[in-house]
Amino acid sequence: MKKALNEATLVAGLKLIRENCPRLVASCYWAGTSAIALEELHHRRSFDLDFHTRLAHQSTAPLLEEIRAAFPGAFRLLQTPDAFGSGFQGILMLEDGVEVAIEVLSNFEQAEPEDMRQAKTVQGVMRVSLERYLADKIQCVAERMEARDLVDIQAVLSHMPVLQDLARRILREQDALILAERLLSWTDKALADDLVAYPDVNPVDARKARDWLSRELKTSTGEDV
Repeated sequence: MKKALNEATLVAGLKLIRENCPRLVASCYWAGTSAIALEELHHRRSFDLDFHTRLAHQSTAPLLEEIRAAFPGAFRLLQTPDAFGSGFQGILMLEDGVEVAIEVLSNFEQAEPEDMRQAKTVQGVMRVSLERYLADKIQCVAERMEARDLVDIQAVLSHMPVLQDLARRILREQDALILAERLLSWTDKALADDLVAYPDVNPVDARKARDWLSRELKTSTGEDV
C-alpha cells in the first residue's frame, strides 16, 4: 500500500533538497502555505514544497538541472520552464515511496531580507516571512478564485492582529474593481463548496476574511462592496 504524505515526510523531502541541491537552497526560499502552516500557524494541511527565487526574474532552468542530477530516476517533471525559465513543477519520490510535489518559481520582484526567515524545521533553509506570506495571499485573492487564500489570510490576522495595518496597505495596492468582483462572487455557499477538498478547515474562517476585506475595501474606496 502506498504511504500517505504527512508532515514528517514533507520535512524529509525538504532535507533531501537541502542536502543535495545547494544551488537551489542558496538561490531560493521555501514559500507557500506548507512553510507557514508547519512552522507558525498550523491552520491547515499543505504538503507541497514551493520555492521562490530570491532574485527577480532569475531563470529556474539551472535549478531544474540540479534537481534532475541530484535525483536521477526519482524526479518526474510535470511542467517545464518556459523560454524565460519562469518556473517548473515536478514530483520527487522519497526512499519510502512517498511522492512530494515541488514547484520552483522565479520571483517577479527582489526578495528583501525581511521577506525571509531561517527555517526552524530544517536548518540551512530560508523560508517566507509571515508578512510576505500575507502580502502574497492578498494578491492571490485579486488574481485567482480559491477560497483557501481567504482561510490563510484569516489565520494570519487571527494569529497576529498587529498585521492588520500591513494588510490594509497591501489591499490599497490592489485593483479595487477586480478585488470587489472577487469578493462579491464569494457567497457563503460558494466558499463552502470550494473548501470541500479541505476537510481540515472551517468555511467560517473564509467568510470572516471575505467580510474583513470587503469592509476595508469599502473604507479605502468609499464604494459599497
